[in-house]
Amino acid sequence: MNGGTGYAMPVFYPDLNLYLPAFLHILGMPLGICYTVCVIVTNVLTAVISFFCIKGFLRCFRSSKGSSDAVCRDGSCGCIPASIGSFLYTLSVYRLTNVYIRDAVGEYTAMAVLPLVIYGFARIYTYTAPEKRDRFDGLKCALPLGVGMSLLAYSHVLTTMVTSALLILTALVLFKKTFTPPVFGRLALSALIFLCLSASVLVPMLDYMKSDTYLVSGSSYIMRGLYPGWRELFELIPSGSGSGIAYDLRMPTAIGAALAAVLAAYAVSAVLRLIVSLRDKKTSGSFSDSSFAGVYLFVLAGITLFVSSKYFPWTYIESKHNALSALLCSIQFSWRYIGIATVITVFLGSILIRDMMKKNRRMGICTAALLCVLAVIPALVLECRACSENPRARIGSGAEIGIVGDELYYPVSWNRDAVYDGTPQAFGGAVIESFERTGHRWTVKVSAESGEGSVAFPVVYYKGYNAVSDGLQPDTYRGDDGRVVTKIPEGFSGTIVMKFSEPFMWRISEVITLLSVILICAAMCMNGKASASGRKKVTEVAS
Repeated sequence: MNGGTGYAMPVFYPDLNLYLPAFLHILGMPLGICYTVCVIVTNVLTAVISFFCIKGFLRCFRSSKGSSDAVCRDGSCGCIPASIGSFLYTLSVYRLTNVYIRDAVGEYTAMAVLPLVIYGFARIYTYTAPEKRDRFDGLKCALPLGVGMSLLAYSHVLTTMVTSALLILTALVLFKKTFTPPVFGRLALSALIFLCLSASVLVPMLDYMKSDTYLVSGSSYIMRGLYPGWRELFELIPSGSGSGIAYDLRMPTAIGAALAAVLAAYAVSAVLRLIVSLRDKKTSGSFSDSSFAGVYLFVLAGITLFVSSKYFPWTYIESKHNALSALLCSIQFSWRYIGIATVITVFLGSILIRDMMKKNRRMGICTAALLCVLAVIPALVLECRACSENPRARIGSGAEIGIVGDELYYPVSWNRDAVYDGTPQAFGGAVIESFERTGHRWTVKVSAESGEGSVAFPVVYYKGYNAVSDGLQPDTYRGDDGRVVTKIPEGFSGTIVMKFSEPFMWRISEVITLLSVILICAAMCMNGKASASGRKKVTEVAS
């Protein structure tokens, strides 16, 4: 990126999801095909993860006490709503906008794992320990949320921040349950899993953010002014367009016809249920966990849509230039909250379909089919428009590179016009006789017999670059134009090796992440063996 000048973007913007297409490209596959594979894999993962997580979520919120599940003994009230929810989520307008118009790889990868976070959080609050407990019960319960948040951190940091804020808000709303020992313990264990698995991402990023000032510090707290209204949020057919390279026209910011229908249908059904309860005077005790989950998801979807819109006081908050504005405005675009609203509404729709199928299976099936149609039509329109209006982008260098490279993570000292032509430059009394580059390691033969000098390398300065020579360690610092500069003392003649060395704490964080993965896998294997052994004993006793 930027001519191989050492841009540290992956430290700030995790790129774990890019390793598969990068590996394919190393094997000789054309870059465009590699990206297509990345998109296909992410789409498939989105569908699969959302299906199993929605199905698990519905198991967490079964029918209210005393009701019969006879009509759903075949499992259809779990599989069918989960399948419909997965379908609606995969074809949701905002997700497709991220994939095919914005080319927002980090954000649409994060959307693939958001259902895991919601399921993991619900599992912690609804989990009932079995009579015969084992030592891995707590870990199994806390694992989905911890792993889901870790995958978010490896995909898109801003989505991780927004999701964390909403989880904290929900925990506070449910404070009576949150601060009970079982639930609080599982939440704490999930947080520990998240921190350990994400240490290799979080520690370097926080270390760099603390050690220097970057362009992101000034520009990320500026909202871009692209606030959608209710028409843009709820339009049935997406009318926006635009390109992933430059938003020449307004891009689609709708949740789509299917999800808009879910919100409308749930509002109507909730009002009807309330009217019936008031008429029959059965409001006391009729509010089950499942009903509360549906109402809370509906309210949360409304809040996130409101925050994403122009009706939220973004302009006023931004004008204050205080800590609150820095925190809230760091998302840069208000419509990022639409992604959160999308996944919340999909879970709400799955609850709605399940409840309808329990009351009237045929009506539930018809509603599910209608929602699928309402999802397909906007998706087709968006796809066709994206294919016809978005030309293939060819990015060269200079001003264009900032669009793809997202210059936010350069130090403020970086000078775009500095000479980054792959050749070190000598200043003062220094004379470069020869140089060699191997990866990020520069070997330069230099002399400074006529006086003190310096060598500037065509590399952007970040913490961690240093030079060594025959046991000496010449001063390495940032030049006025943002390049790595090594001071050459007068009378010196020899070879200098300049390279990047990760700080010790980075290595420690990587070890913590690796050990955490190993320990979790080992625990799950031990649990699997114990479960298999238990089943074998039951079979022997039965026989």
